[in-house]
Formats: sequence, structure tokens, C-alpha cells
Amino acid sequence: FDLRRRMVESGRIDVDELKLQLDHDDNEDILHALNPSLAIERLYERRGKMFGVLVCKVPDNSLYSDSSNLTSGDTVILKAYAGKLGGSWNLPGWSPIIGQVPESLPVFCRLRDEVTELFDRIDATKSNASPEDEKKKGSKENKVKHLTKKRARLATLALDEVRRHQLVTNFRGEALRPLTAVYTRGPTKVPGGTGDCAAPKLLAEAARLGLRPTGIAEIFVGATGGMSTGKGDGELYDACADRCEKIAGFMLCGLDDV
Repeated sequence: FDLRRRMVESGRIDVDELKLQLDHDDNEDILHALNPSLAIERLYERRGKMFGVLVCKVPDNSLYSDSSNLTSGDTVILKAYAGKLGGSWNLPGWSPIIGQVPESLPVFCRLRDEVTELFDRIDATKSNASPEDEKKKGSKENKVKHLTKKRARLATLALDEVRRHQLVTNFRGEALRPLTAVYTRGPTKVPGGTGDCAAPKLLAEAARLGLRPTGIAEIFVGATGGMSTGKGDGELYDACADRCEKIAGFMLCGLDDV
């Protein structure tokens, strides 16, 4: 299941979903309606992305086998991408985001808009201080400092709202828990982006479907360097230590025999 090779050869990130459509619908209409943001060249023009593949088995007495044409022992392959792809958190054929799409949460949207407004106010304050403000020593600096603190507080509240909906279980079938509760903190706080990588998406989806993982791989595809942190195109990588490894302990419980 060489995901990168098939994406590069086809020129499409959504290569599997496109093939399914072409097998069932009018080819010309589908090709005209292709999403340009899912062209493989986008990953090489701007910045690359991590992708993951999880190989699973359908266990005995699985609800998954009851709802599909698969039987016990059959192989199921799940795939996922880190963060957003083509501007979307969720795309057909890919393991979904853990929790809810942030933009679907009213509280998050309100806080996000307030944070955006504060960015604008801070920029305006820095560049358009009045003569009266300039006469008052530290007036502009104090106002910027106050707005920056308020922005940070609201951004934290927005992140907390997203995390409130990030619930995970494991392969023992334990009750859903927030990611923040299963994160093994150590000396650090839960970093932003925890749960958005490919690996936790794959494990969460396998647990939800009642599948039994047997192997996983994560690969970087696209432009390297800069904001892509120097990862190499076509290179395999372990799960990130500060995010994925900190929640993997709980999410993998129940796979002792794998």
C-alpha cells in the first residue's frame, strides 16, 4: 500500500477516492470537478505534510464485519493526514479529526473572532499612537501589553473549547476520555496540535470501528525545509515525542498481544 507513490504518479492526493468515483460515475464530469487544492503539486509548491497508514485486521465478532462485506481476519487499511488537507479537517476516505471540527463550535468561533480583532487592534496601536499617547511615557507599550495578554487568554480559552470535544478511547473499550486527561504531561503542558497528527487519528478511527491494528507507518510528502522542519520527502518518521507519544500509551491499551 504505497500511498506516496500512487499520489505522485496520479498527481492527486485523493487518488483512492478519485478512482472510486471514476469506476461509478461519468469520467468527464468528475475530472472537471477536481479540487485543485488536492493536486499533489500543492505539497511541493508550498510545504509538505505527514501522512499515515494503519494496517488492521477484522477481529472475531467485530461490529465492523457485521456492517461490511468483510469477515474475521480480513485486512483493512486506514489512512490519515496531519492537520488540515486542502483547507479541510475531514475528507472522504481519510480518518477524521479527533473531536469536532473547530469551525463547527460556536464558542470557538466567537473566541477566534475576538482574537483576530485583537491582532488588528494591537497592530493599529503599534503604528497609530496619538500625539497624546506619545507624551505619556509607556502609554502605548502598556496598551499593547494589555491587549496581548487579553489575546493570549482568549486564545487559550478557544483551544480549551476544542479540547473539550477531543475524546478518545482505546482497544480495551474504556470510557471516552479527553485527550488532556490521557496526556502524560511530565514537566510540560499539553502542546497545541496534540491529537491532530496522523497517528492518533488512525488509532482513534481503528478503535471506533472495532479493528485490530497490526502495523503503522508515517511518511512525509512534499517540499522540505523551512516550516516543514527539515523533514525529507519520502522519508518515514516515528510518532512525534511531544504530542503523539504522550497520548499513545492510553490509546494503545488493549493491544498487548500485537
